[in-house]
Amino acid sequence: MAGKTILVIDDTPRILNIIQYFLEAEGYSVKTAGDPLLGLKMVGELGPDLIILDIMMPKMNGYQVFEKLRENEKTQQIPVIMLTAQAVIENTPRAFFFGLYGVLAKPFTRSQLVARVKNILSLTEGRDASPVPEPAAT
Repeated sequence: MAGKTILVIDDTPRILNIIQYFLEAEGYSVKTAGDPLLGLKMVGELGPDLIILDIMMPKMNGYQVFEKLRENEKTQQIPVIMLTAQAVIENTPRAFFFGLYGVLAKPFTRSQLVARVKNILSLTEGRDASPVPEPAAT
């Protein structure tokens, strides 16, 4: 799994630094965005293997970013983990329906983060990221 690119989108610099430190120590290439709009732009440039996305951010929350990712054919297959400090997550069941891969509660430990990332990347390893074509009409 080492060598995979992970994009972290969170408006808290400390969280960005912690996640980057933990995952780079595991051999991942980690890019960060402190703003959701910049994060969306970076997704198109990087083509990351995984996105870690904070739910509560200014300008655009994590659910809105997630919806934008799922609307775009080029980004809809990228696995996403959402970060939250909230005890209750209202829109999470809907997000799982649309392909959310996991939620990680803050504060998290290094082992929790690394295990979640490794698990998701192993689940998606070798998966064809291109959309499945619609069956031909008969």
